[in-house]
Amino acid sequence: MQTTVAPTPHVRWWGLTITIASLLAIGFATMLPERGQHPGQHFCLVCGSFGGVDALLNIILFVPLGIGLALSGFAGKRALLAAFGVSVLIETAQLFFIPGRDATIGDVLTNTVGGGCGFALARYAWTWLRPSQRIASILTIGWAAAWLAIQSLANYGFAPSLPESPYYGQLARAIGNFAVFEGSVIASGVGDVAIPNSIFPDSHALRLGLINGAPVEATVTAAQPTEKIAPIVRIADSAQREIALLAQQGTTLVFAVRSGAAVLRLRRPLFALPDAFPAEAGSASHSRSDTLSLSGGYTSESVAMAAQTRSTIKRTRIPLAASRSWALVLPFDWLIQGTRGESILSLMWTAVLLIPFGYWATYINWNRSGERRGFAALTPPFLAMLPLFAVGFVLVPHLFHLPNASPAELFWAFLGVLIGSSLAFVARVSKAARPS
Repeated sequence: MQTTVAPTPHVRWWGLTITIASLLAIGFATMLPERGQHPGQHFCLVCGSFGGVDALLNIILFVPLGIGLALSGFAGKRALLAAFGVSVLIETAQLFFIPGRDATIGDVLTNTVGGGCGFALARYAWTWLRPSQRIASILTIGWAAAWLAIQSLANYGFAPSLPESPYYGQLARAIGNFAVFEGSVIASGVGDVAIPNSIFPDSHALRLGLINGAPVEATVTAAQPTEKIAPIVRIADSAQREIALLAQQGTTLVFAVRSGAAVLRLRRPLFALPDAFPAEAGSASHSRSDTLSLSGGYTSESVAMAAQTRSTIKRTRIPLAASRSWALVLPFDWLIQGTRGESILSLMWTAVLLIPFGYWATYINWNRSGERRGFAALTPPFLAMLPLFAVGFVLVPHLFHLPNASPAELFWAFLGVLIGSSLAFVARVSKAARPS
């Protein structure tokens, strides 16, 4: 039984094309200078505030290179050495010649891992695309465990994670790479706790208030729109970790509370209320003497935000859901607004993550001779789906004090399993000949 892809001339040509294209993409993504970046430690494995995201993106970036090398006929060791060598060359160039780039050992390791994963995916494609019952069982159990791990990390990423340490208030300050809020802060607080422009007298009470969903509030005068995020009220601890943020970006109100994503070094969940600020402060409809009452609250169910003037009020409530975890692994900050487009993307993300489970679980019901065909082969994935959903969509969110999956998320999860099962069914009954 053949388990590897044969490097025929046609396949080698595709492998060479993919290899060249991936090298061009890697060069474009890694060899351009960046502004506002400063070299850090070069011997760390997961580096910086977004080290988890960087590691994941490094792996993904080198997967196509590994695929191209496998299809080109490279042996496993040679492919790994090639991926390693390309990464070393890139990191060396970043260290000595490209400003604003960090060169680290962690990048070399994750790039090499990505190349190895891509090589394995391509070289052993027939093993996981047309698995035997035994391999299908292993792949199904493995993907179920991986999906539960993803669900756990996603829920943890949105769960508040507030360290017990001294907290400091920062009102409209110039901080790091942030813009400066040009208005003035008249009053601010978290529930009944006023926010000073210094250390909090009782950080423990403040922490409990934030955990229990007390809103971060501020009364400010209007300010000109800003291109970057401009903190209005920022709470940090003694280690300069951001605990809570109420800010302006353009005409949008931005709100965040430190969550598990910061511990995982992923993108922080940033929530947004569009058109909360006037397009032009000092215009006829909004004078600089106008005041805005702003608030953002982070509960176990949702994030509530509001912006109110003397004549208007804008509100939004964005449900917390692990299906939005795609926003935590992007190469840039995403302002979560709860739009229809975000909801569709989240539902598609939910379905896509379960397609492999449905695909491999369907193959469990077929033996090597191809018996037990027809729609009866779809039974195993849907029987296994029930306990899997109970754990991933009910038990895991409960552990992190987040809401259970919505009916729409459950439907799209079921749809993902159905799509995977249908693909396996079509692949099996088509009797597509394997290459010899």
